[in-house]
Amino acid sequence: MIDRIPIPNPFGWEGLSTFSLLMMLAFLVGSYTLPKELARKKLDPSHSDWLIFLGILGTLIGAKVFFIFEIWDQIFVNVPGYEGRFIYPITHWNGFPGQPGLWSSLFSGGGLVFFGGLLFGMLFIILYFRYFKLDTAAYLDAVVPSVSIGYAIGRLGCFISGDGCYGFATEANIPFFVFEFHGAHPSGVPVWNTPVMESIMAFGYFAYFQYWARYQNFKKLSIGAQFLILHGIARLSIEFLRVNKAVFPFIDPPNMVNIPDASGNPTFLTGYYWHGFSQSQYISLALIIAGVIMMVRGKLWQKEVQPA
Repeated sequence: MIDRIPIPNPFGWEGLSTFSLLMMLAFLVGSYTLPKELARKKLDPSHSDWLIFLGILGTLIGAKVFFIFEIWDQIFVNVPGYEGRFIYPITHWNGFPGQPGLWSSLFSGGGLVFFGGLLFGMLFIILYFRYFKLDTAAYLDAVVPSVSIGYAIGRLGCFISGDGCYGFATEANIPFFVFEFHGAHPSGVPVWNTPVMESIMAFGYFAYFQYWARYQNFKKLSIGAQFLILHGIARLSIEFLRVNKAVFPFIDPPNMVNIPDASGNPTFLTGYYWHGFSQSQYISLALIIAGVIMMVRGKLWQKEVQPA
């Protein structure tokens, strides 16, 4: 894995971040496919630039906000010798010594939770539809293929850059789906290749939407509801293999639940296992339920009635 592409320069700049490049590619592909789909559905393609911008803005904000929620228990901790469990991290940029800081984590270049980015991006886009009184259901259906391909490419960025969002250790020997990670958080043991696995699933439902579903003349909002269900199922399933703490453990958690420094990773990953639904899994369940309710209430599996 390559975190950065080195570029000779006199300023000491480390080079281009491969994760940022893949994220940029994801939005460029979306900016290419979205106006074409809007035009195909006889919607106004001039909105596409604003939709892409709001998608980027929402992704950046949401991904950071959800990351803070994931490491909340590491920021607001009881550290011997320091008073103010909740006040100290707010008034000190780097937080408690040896712990991630609230503000330093929020404004750092790393630490992005894709689910938060996806949800905030969609929220900003829907608010845009509401503000300009657009047909939210029709426009949302048009956005889905672009969101799907963008998510698939973005997940590849996690793998290529080596940012560490892999699964825990396994004895399974499955080429491409199991590998020994060497990136920002080297594993030293075979782990589940969850970024690529999720990317493959995302490319799969992108192909479904792009090359079949969008031509089936489903009722409005059907494509949006199907996306919630398919994406929710994909993320729910992949989380059983990922290193993510349970919100409420169903079984005794591993001895270590926070990622240690690189030297401790083999022990940490070998002893890690799924011990309850993570934040992402609860969100996935909510998306699946919302999508199913939308499908049932609107009978969205039916086709639009063509005028005689």
